[in-house]
Amino acid sequence: MTRYFIFAASMLCMLSAATAVADRQTKADEAVAAAAKDEELATAGKAATDTLCTQCHGIEDVVANRRTPREWNDVVTEMVDRGASGTQEEIATVKRYLTRYYGSVRVNTATAADLSSVLGLSSKDADNIVEYRKAHGNFPDAAALAQVPDIDKTKIDAQPAALRFD
Repeated sequence: MTRYFIFAASMLCMLSAATAVADRQTKADEAVAAAAKDEELATAGKAATDTLCTQCHGIEDVVANRRTPREWNDVVTEMVDRGASGTQEEIATVKRYLTRYYGSVRVNTATAADLSSVLGLSSKDADNIVEYRKAHGNFPDAAALAQVPDIDKTKIDAQPAALRFD
């Protein structure tokens, strides 16, 4: 009987270790896929933004101020209404690009989707931030935001200018 328990305990330990390795591999695979997607947006978004936005003015004028996702949507919509031309796909890419690389997010009121689109966080990380905020209250600063467990802190650290705590 004792041998059976030792065998069962050994099997559970091996299964637990295998699960931990698989979880780490899954997280690594997700990070690689997210980085590739982010790089693709950076390349395609910059090209589309340069083409669409420089029809009337320099790109410096466009990216001089960070804006929320809603504000970027409004700015690009207004540009199109004034005559900027591009396909629907190009316009959508410009909105995503400007939001991701020149966006700002009000951390204490933002939806998970806004946190994700501005900071490049996974939906799981963005959901974790929103849930943590609901449970613990508003974040006073980036250091407090970095205390949320199990999120990619490097994405937050990389964009301090995108974070608003008002």
